[in-house]
Amino acid sequence: MSIQYRFVPIYDNLNEDSEKVTGFYPKVVSRGTINKERMFEEISHGSSSLRSELARSWMLMEDYIIDRLKDGYDVCLNDFCTFGISAKYRRVDRINEIRAESIFVKGMHVRTSEVVNKKLKWARFERESEK
Repeated sequence: MSIQYRFVPIYDNLNEDSEKVTGFYPKVVSRGTINKERMFEEISHGSSSLRSELARSWMLMEDYIIDRLKDGYDVCLNDFCTFGISAKYRRVDRINEIRAESIFVKGMHVRTSEVVNKKLKWARFERESEK
């Protein structure tokens, strides 16, 4: 299977009319979302005991990763990715204008490993069929 894409126009809102960049760029088109239930089902190949083990292992890993992120760690799954968190805050001019209570978790980011990037480098692309 391959990754589908379509071409979308470049919208240049930064430059003046005489200097606008024009053209198209390829945009990846998702085939849909695979949730963890489907993933467990496909990996287990119908084995209910393996599916149960996968679900239990996932819960343990999920809890562990979240707890370590809450403790201020990045969590590295070697040869796959590293999870980290980013902060949401209001801009201040002086350091003493903000307290810890004013900083919140904005979200979690994922940085893929070189191994994953190298494997994805060989992914094939195919243009989305016209509808």
